[in-house]
Amino acid sequence: MNNTIYEKYEKRLAYNKRIIDEEMKRYFSEDSKINEAMLYAADSGKRIRASLFLETRRLHTNEISKNDLLFALAIEMIQAYSLVHDDLPAMDDDDYRRGKESVHKHFGEDIAILTGDALLNEASMLMMDISIDDPSYLKAASYLMKRVGKDGMITGQILDLRRRKFYDEDFLVEVYDKKTGDFFKGAIVAAGIVNGYDEEIIAKLKRYSYYLGLGFQIQDDLLEDDYKDEINILNLRDLDSSKEFLAEINDKCNKEIEDLENNDFLLFLIEFLTNRKY
Repeated sequence: MNNTIYEKYEKRLAYNKRIIDEEMKRYFSEDSKINEAMLYAADSGKRIRASLFLETRRLHTNEISKNDLLFALAIEMIQAYSLVHDDLPAMDDDDYRRGKESVHKHFGEDIAILTGDALLNEASMLMMDISIDDPSYLKAASYLMKRVGKDGMITGQILDLRRRKFYDEDFLVEVYDKKTGDFFKGAIVAAGIVNGYDEEIIAKLKRYSYYLGLGFQIQDDLLEDDYKDEINILNLRDLDSSKEFLAEINDKCNKEIEDLENNDFLLFLIEFLTNRKY
């Protein structure tokens, strides 16, 4: 992909982030302790999952509606809830997130638990309201919630928390598919459903999402300095072999959507997400 197109789509990611950030601040503008904590948890971030939804919608239409923006907002609320709970002492026990104190360090563990609960509830309510206004979003919302639920993202977290001391590559791929790939599928396929795509295209988007999420996590692994006590491809392969593995994943990801119309942005994301330095 040439530099001009790459820069164009980097600007589009920045634009998506800006409109989501602005909408998030408006949504939680009312003065209350829980709104303060929810905005603190949801403010900032790269907005990758929201962009996955918006850009898959743009495969079908140039007009991003208010409902599209609100659906993307709900996606980011789900992402924020998952991070708030992941950071808790009973889980990953992280004191910092996105360059600032994690929610339980800043507000206390009690408020952090309630903040995560409130974000998930708010996202669900928001998607129900959108679906009442436009029923074409109903199946999309149902698919998304299944992917981030007990059989998807939550299973991935359980596998990670209860992982064996010694694990193999199949286990690593399963965890990454559930923890990251399923949320990517939820965002992308939800947009495909709203677009009215047939089962053949939906299947392509599911496989694309699987490889995109796996590549995203492998690149995360390659950026880690301290990984000996974590699931990380570098505990199973050397650096060169891991990079080859990532290249193979990217190639498969490209092939899934090479025949899809207006696919430039989705192709850009493969390159962008697996070459980032953060």
